[in-house]
Amino acid sequence: MTQPSEKFELITLRQLANNVNNDNLDEQIVVFEHAEGFSVDEAFPLRIDALLIALCTQGTGKIGIDLREYDVQKNSLIVIQPKNYIYLSEFSSDFKYSVLACSHNVIENVLPKLTDLLPLLIHHRTEPVRHLTEKEAQDILYYLEFLKKKIREEKTPFLRQKVLCLLQAALYEMMEINQRNSTEEDTARTRREEIMAKFILAVSEDFRNERQVSYYADKLCISPKHLSSVVKEISGRTAGDWIENYVVMEAKVLLKTTDLTIQQIAGKLHFANQSFFGKYFKHHTGYSPSAYRKKFI
Repeated sequence: MTQPSEKFELITLRQLANNVNNDNLDEQIVVFEHAEGFSVDEAFPLRIDALLIALCTQGTGKIGIDLREYDVQKNSLIVIQPKNYIYLSEFSSDFKYSVLACSHNVIENVLPKLTDLLPLLIHHRTEPVRHLTEKEAQDILYYLEFLKKKIREEKTPFLRQKVLCLLQAALYEMMEINQRNSTEEDTARTRREEIMAKFILAVSEDFRNERQVSYYADKLCISPKHLSSVVKEISGRTAGDWIENYVVMEAKVLLKTTDLTIQQIAGKLHFANQSFFGKYFKHHTGYSPSAYRKKFI
């Protein structure tokens, strides 16, 4: 993963490709297997500007995605969407995984054309970890290994198209797995999950400027009360918790991985002044910004 000496705010697919033993297609699609161990304190929290699909092939661990923590074990499928915060990770010594990462360009130009995949992306934005059967996991692993094999081949005029078709097939395989395991209750939750997914996406884009629940409710054309009810039901956390989490996680990333002054960070997060930012950060973390930076750097 990215070394602590490298300065970043949002990890790009290029940075990811440069820091793992990988195969990649022009840094638009990256496929890699278990990276060497890394320090949790050095690596987290982080955000990756890409869609990540990871399959645990061995061992156990825990991963925090935004406000929730998930147990991971062999055959766990993990889908991390662009700008999700990954803020906690504990791996057993034998932990291994395979990962497929897709750039924003691929997501924006390919996935929107596949409208029937929308439920998949909505589901995994609210439930990013699913435990698969042995057969389901092997089916997903087959696609990951085949994608890696094709990316390694000599560049041809149609290589990109072939890789994109394989990516689409892998996503449809994931759709079938979801549908096989869905229940009537899951179907009833679809509309609420859609609201939750749109809320998280809106927060990830606007949290630096907007911290009022009413702003996001207006953006989603629903009442603040309805938004708060849906978010609490789906996630177990309040809408305000989600907004605050994005602000605090961004502050941690900036404090740990950039040379920006605390005043500059306060400005980037649109706090009225450094003092107000310091009080806000300490309230949520127990550390002043300077103490947090000294602890990890």
